[in-house]
Amino acid sequence: MKRTALASILGASMICASVVMPALAQDAKQTTPEVDTHLEAAVAVVKQTNTVPGYAALYKNIVLNSKKWLIRENPSAEKDIIATVDEIAKKYENEEDQLLSSVAVAWTRYLKEDELNEVLAFFKTPVGQKFANYQPRIIGESLRGVQEFSAVFTNVIVTEAKEELNKKGYKFSK
Repeated sequence: MKRTALASILGASMICASVVMPALAQDAKQTTPEVDTHLEAAVAVVKQTNTVPGYAALYKNIVLNSKKWLIRENPSAEKDIIATVDEIAKKYENEEDQLLSSVAVAWTRYLKEDELNEVLAFFKTPVGQKFANYQPRIIGESLRGVQEFSAVFTNVIVTEAKEELNKKGYKFSK
């Protein structure tokens, strides 16, 4: 009886496949993706501007995080988890193009293709290359500057507010 059920399932699957596969093939022919030159321009800018972390380091971190996630869920399977994740991850070792495209989408939201080409032209100049090289440091130092500014002015406002509130009879330490 088990063989009959298995044969029925297999037969039904083959019939479905014979009906669906030609339709899928036809749809695939009709929807051949055209080259998205806007996205290509954005990818070129992303590559030239060094705005994406190196794929190798990111990939290594993703694999490590995947292992940690699974080990937390089932610590007794640690050895098999590590081997399994390493084996599966090999399929994704060379996905840098996908990463670049994912990041480049943001650029396409704000800049038209001709604008991206102008940005790319700038980043190919010596000044543009220098800017691309120092851009991560500039952004990091800028963010630290914003944090320092926020801390100083928060302290100033809190100190002055305490003084005023103390004058109104509240008890705040100086």
